[in-house]
Amino acid sequence: MDRLEVAAGVEVTRDLALFLRHERTLVISDLHLGFEGALAEQGVSIPRFQRRVILERLGRMLDRVKAERVVVAGDFKHEFSRNLVDEWVEVKQVLRFLKDRVTPVIVRGNHDNYLATILGDLGLRLEDRADFADHTIVHGHEDVSTLHPIVMGHEHPALKFRQAFQVSRGTSEVMTVATIPAFLVSKSVIVLPAFSPLALGVDVSTQPYLSPILNRTDIDGARVIGVDERDGLMDFGRVKDLTRVRAALLMK
Repeated sequence: MDRLEVAAGVEVTRDLALFLRHERTLVISDLHLGFEGALAEQGVSIPRFQRRVILERLGRMLDRVKAERVVVAGDFKHEFSRNLVDEWVEVKQVLRFLKDRVTPVIVRGNHDNYLATILGDLGLRLEDRADFADHTIVHGHEDVSTLHPIVMGHEHPALKFRQAFQVSRGTSEVMTVATIPAFLVSKSVIVLPAFSPLALGVDVSTQPYLSPILNRTDIDGARVIGVDERDGLMDFGRVKDLTRVRAALLMK
């Protein structure tokens, strides 16, 4: 399944994006560009593939959904304390790619402290929020006052599949064997999965959450819609059901 309508005019997509059909707007979050460079400065070297994957994902997304605008709901870049050289290069390349096809709108995330400097070179502003007729888009690291349903990122929701392996006679170890990014969908808030292939997800059944918005919201009844690279969208039911399953497995 490529797209699933979760409210009137609102669709989740297999491209890790939300589509606001009436506004012709796609919303993504948590690209964390420059992540590999930040790791390299800490002495951790990994192959630098994230920018390529993100550009490929953006291309497929815009080919599948004919949008006029793309909103990035925070954490466009990764490093908190300054702009890394990698971030200058990668952010500009991704934004130029977007500007060739749509109007980009960039919302501030908690990792975006110095992003405005890069955006200024391209004539773009860093917004605290993006308000549309029926939705308010924020990153989610701070609380927000609005009369509309909230669309946010920050949390990197995911489903963690675990399996117990026997280590020795009478002992076993539980390991995570698969992680599937997911949307959380309720009437008052929709949480986006991370667009970055390197942003490890947080299990949706684990509380408290990082976001003050989620911690003041009754999220137990929210739908969990997973995104699989091969099979597309999959509905896993409600948070409360997954929480019960997780608790039962931990008791074994």
